[in-house]
Amino acid sequence: MKIDKKTAIARRNQQLGGAVLGVNNTHFATINLNKNIWWFDIPVGRLKIGQYEWVHLLMHNHVTDELHHLRVPTLYLRTHEEGLVTRNKGSRNATVSLELSADRDSLFQDVRPTGTGVRFAEFVQA
Repeated sequence: MKIDKKTAIARRNQQLGGAVLGVNNTHFATINLNKNIWWFDIPVGRLKIGQYEWVHLLMHNHVTDELHHLRVPTLYLRTHEEGLVTRNKGSRNATVSLELSADRDSLFQDVRPTGTGVRFAEFVQA
């Protein structure tokens, strides 16, 4: 079953018992079965001090209908910026590009070939 961002946010907010996630603080991806990853492009502007304290990543596996939620501090992303891939660096459209693994042995680890394997598993929300 495939779902979209709006449906994923509504489903997760229902589980959380309130309107915690919204379209501005949440990024959504469905699993890419060719590479077994979830792919995100997070605008660098959202990571600046004073913007958002957290970035929420919702990841859906349409085969199992699992919905995973990571609540990542923007400070963590800024701290690990050198180990992550930034697309269009220095431009107004710059984004941090993540390819988070869906493989059991590297679950939620960034597996971009030019990155350093930054791990995000510690931010899983129950």
